[in-house]
Amino acid sequence: MKNQVLITGVKGFIGHHLYDYLMNEGYDVKGIDDCSGLGWEDREVPHSHCDITKDPLPFLNTEYVIHLAAKAGVRNSWKPEYLKDYYEVNIKGTKRIFDTYKNSKILYASSSSVEDMKSPYAMTKAACEAMAPNNAVGMRFFTVWGDRSRPDMFYRQLQQKEIGYLTTHTRDWCHVGDVCNAIKILMENFKSWKFVKPVYDIGYGSPMSVYDFAQTHSPEGFDIDALPFKNVTGESEETCADSSSLKALGWNAM
Repeated sequence: MKNQVLITGVKGFIGHHLYDYLMNEGYDVKGIDDCSGLGWEDREVPHSHCDITKDPLPFLNTEYVIHLAAKAGVRNSWKPEYLKDYYEVNIKGTKRIFDTYKNSKILYASSSSVEDMKSPYAMTKAACEAMAPNNAVGMRFFTVWGDRSRPDMFYRQLQQKEIGYLTTHTRDWCHVGDVCNAIKILMENFKSWKFVKPVYDIGYGSPMSVYDFAQTHSPEGFDIDALPFKNVTGESEETCADSSSLKALGWNAM
């Protein structure tokens, strides 16, 4: 058995996939979650209930902490009734993780949205990058997709034929399996940083339009061309990862 790993947000989309992946790789994996995110009921994974904003944080001697717990979603972050939640979870909760696990190797989730700062959600993730300690490495996830994602995510709605419109956006779509592999590679190549706080893009560097992605992955019998296009503001028009630093460590898409 390899060393112990703690995953925060283990009942989340990426979290539960990562739990299975690292267990199969021989790691001793623990997980915490407060089960407040969307879709957690569909994911069978062992966890301890924990609200990272106020509850005592467990497994203090763990070697790795993969901090994925967050208030997710760019569009909801514009809604005034949710602003406090984004601050409490993404900034206050992350600060507690950083302060508590000072002797662990922390890999924390950031977002591609930080690059153009067009939403309150992006601002909370930028704050996490700014306050990250020397024992932490950031991971800017681009558009992660795959099975058992959140009900509000595009790929799941597409598979369930619940997409009501398309947008003109272009995204760097990255499969969750490749994300899990990237996290493992960052764990295995982790080192403490004294002067530079590293943040790695996790994406392919080959964007695809929302329309083309939908055409490629739409279920049989679902007519993508019948859907209207809708102009959505407050988001990046295009995202594209620079995965050169990650590839230098040996990461390649499956």
